[in-house]
Amino acid sequence: MALCSVVEVALHFESFRNIDLFHQGLYHLKARLCWDTPEGPCIAAKPSGQLSGTNISLEADVGTRQTERTDHHHLIPAHIIDEQCSYSTRSFLIRYCEEEVELNEIGQFRLEVPLKRSDNSAIANGTNGSSLARTDASNGNNNGSSNNGAAQSSSSSSSSIHDLILEIDLMFADLTRHGGADSFGENPDVDSTEFKCVSTSRFRIRHLDKGIHEFCPVVFDEYHFCLTNVMLHSVLLDHRFRLAHLDSMLGGSSAASGSNNDGATSAVADDGTDSRGTESGAIRRLSATGARPSTTSRSGDGDLPGVLGPGAMSMVESLFGGVDIAESRESMLTHAEGFYRVHLEPLIASHEQLSKWFKDLIETIGTAHLEAVLGSGHLPELPDMVQRVSKSLAEDGELSTKSIATSRLLRTHLEARLGAVITARAVATQLTLDVTAASCCVLELWHLVLAMLLQAPREAALALREKWERRVAKRWSSSVVKEGVRQDLMHCGTSDAAATHPALAEAKRKDALAADEEAEAAFFVQDLSMMPPLRLRPLIFEERYAPLGGSVGTPAAVSKSSSASKHTKKESASPRQATAGTRIEEDDCSPSAPKSYHGVHLVVLVHGFQGNSFDMRLMRNNLALLYPDSMFLSSTCNEDNTEGDINDMGIRLAQEVVNYICDWCPGSALGRLSFVAHSLGGLIVRAALPLLQEYSSKMFTFLSFSTSHLGIFGDRLSLFNTGFWMLKKWRNSMFLQQVSMSDHEVPRETFLYKLSKARGFDLFQNVVLTSCCDDQYGPMQSARAEIHPDWDGVPDKEVYREMVKHLWANVRPERVRRMDVNFVILEKNLDAFIGRTAHIQFLECQPMMKMLVHNWSALFR
Repeated sequence: MALCSVVEVALHFESFRNIDLFHQGLYHLKARLCWDTPEGPCIAAKPSGQLSGTNISLEADVGTRQTERTDHHHLIPAHIIDEQCSYSTRSFLIRYCEEEVELNEIGQFRLEVPLKRSDNSAIANGTNGSSLARTDASNGNNNGSSNNGAAQSSSSSSSSIHDLILEIDLMFADLTRHGGADSFGENPDVDSTEFKCVSTSRFRIRHLDKGIHEFCPVVFDEYHFCLTNVMLHSVLLDHRFRLAHLDSMLGGSSAASGSNNDGATSAVADDGTDSRGTESGAIRRLSATGARPSTTSRSGDGDLPGVLGPGAMSMVESLFGGVDIAESRESMLTHAEGFYRVHLEPLIASHEQLSKWFKDLIETIGTAHLEAVLGSGHLPELPDMVQRVSKSLAEDGELSTKSIATSRLLRTHLEARLGAVITARAVATQLTLDVTAASCCVLELWHLVLAMLLQAPREAALALREKWERRVAKRWSSSVVKEGVRQDLMHCGTSDAAATHPALAEAKRKDALAADEEAEAAFFVQDLSMMPPLRLRPLIFEERYAPLGGSVGTPAAVSKSSSASKHTKKESASPRQATAGTRIEEDDCSPSAPKSYHGVHLVVLVHGFQGNSFDMRLMRNNLALLYPDSMFLSSTCNEDNTEGDINDMGIRLAQEVVNYICDWCPGSALGRLSFVAHSLGGLIVRAALPLLQEYSSKMFTFLSFSTSHLGIFGDRLSLFNTGFWMLKKWRNSMFLQQVSMSDHEVPRETFLYKLSKARGFDLFQNVVLTSCCDDQYGPMQSARAEIHPDWDGVPDKEVYREMVKHLWANVRPERVRRMDVNFVILEKNLDAFIGRTAHIQFLECQPMMKMLVHNWSALFR
């Protein structure tokens, strides 16, 4: 490896938000970059620098009060840990739930990767080898980060390197021995604190040399539920000449050192000097030993110009394979043009891509920040000479079948610069000068980009976040099966979902495996902990409904934001489920899109039988992750009373909701009111709704997880039903009697029958009923609240039919979704056999929760 590409990666830590950390204390984040090699991860680069934004609000506060005040979020400043090759943010003291800390810090990593020619034989023979490079680049992914156009041409120098792994550790210092967080805040003793890593998040980074700009939120495990908004940026800065054999002789690798942090090209000419005319340090060390390595090329590279292996001692040897080159002037010019395409074109493309992304960012966030950074509204441009070369190379790209010699602009430039007699040394020197000029321009623009990010961190994060949300939703959609649109809301479809969905899910997982792996590889930055493999991922079967004889539109209350933030899809109905021409329009706005209503969205989460508020913790946290402006009430009023009367539980819930609204959302502060309930919780919510009529205009989404809206049928002889009957007799529980409709001798006098006649689903803009065929605690037919053909043998089947009709009497079909979740249950135990495992999966399966909050954002915004 004689020539390498210099790539810089900037990690911008914008903010930290505590969602549900268990412990108060001192925290900070530590990041490092590793190569993902077959032998295991190895350090890729040391941090090369750090930048920090100015805490303007703190300065204003200090200037106003004229008093010195301890900043608990800045006890230990950001720093680089050389011995660990990692970057550490500043420390911050976390004491409260939903506490947010503005970080606005950038850690810089610089690494060098081998420069690979895409078509060496074409360069050697004087033909245009760029077409193949562009073809390879087109196979990459334009993931919304402006990685298109000129940026793709940079793949002519891209190398087949291993993926990078970004590891971010959550570091925690327990302050118990300091008297707790409050006491430590009054008298901080930083020197005596000991930090330990409590959780690690990992990301896979691909194609970083193409210039990527990605929003990658860092979420740690469920026991350390917090969010760090991180933006990852990379840029191709330079091409450098390296004496790779010297690094091996000295026992190190320059690719991982990151020690040379300047932006100029360190290409060495054949006389042992670099582009600045000074003797190379590597050459000096080599001369002192009296050694000179072999000039034999690597196996497989061949004896082509510019493909010399680790024996190259200078830029000339690296390009031409030797110092004494005797070729015609025309041949030397042809070689020079090929070298320019390989070495200079990627830098020009890097500048164009970075400039385009910068201009798009400025257009999004406004020019006021640009003027603050630049002092004017103009960006630095490439020198005239480099622009002429860039134009020449662009013209060559349109003439991919012709010789490089057809480029008159580049040929004219080289003829003027190289003179009448062209030597290998002259070509190497001129190429070094032009690459250095382009590299300096890229470096100058890169520093402006970093300054802009520090000037407007929140705006930059929002600009990248919406693209990330849409890509993640598309990624999760591979686990969603849309079964079209039906028009009969009350009756079960012609096929039995409980019988067909398991087989369809298994086939889906097998058939979509290759496509899923391809979609995964298309992500430039992939969160390795967010999405399990497809074979372990739950699948959701969704059914939508339309009015009889018509089409269905997006509910009126669903967000109608600007066309830039929202667009609609139209999906044809399945022929077996809807008449021809029936279609459905779905809200496809991202979670961060502007709201169309005023006030706060309050989401009430209600646990089930013998549960508590902690049961709904994971669902609440995943909602809070994407919807930070919403408020969440995890009901606690019935934690000790789930054995009692459902009506009494509904009264307590209604009172709890009213009290919370009066305390936290008084007057017009309440914009929307939604309920998310598990099992018995769905019945408790329905029992509370008649007492919450004053908020009927605010009610938005009703989502129930495996709730027995029609009760638990006791017609089948099964292990679960036998155990349920015994439990009902033993515990003498009012709830168990009500849910089995045995609380009254006359079925139409039972509580559930009366509840079906009360107002409920018709109050909401969205009604979502989820079920699972493996869950016997919430039977599928009852959880879906629909009339099933199997009821012919059920006692009081007419009563159940009447309950279904009452439930859906005044509900608009287009507002209803039924979702059947197919979980992958690996355990083979009693809980799985009786259906309890599937019932609990609704509370513990985070992939299902992430799928819901990402793909159906219209329900929660």
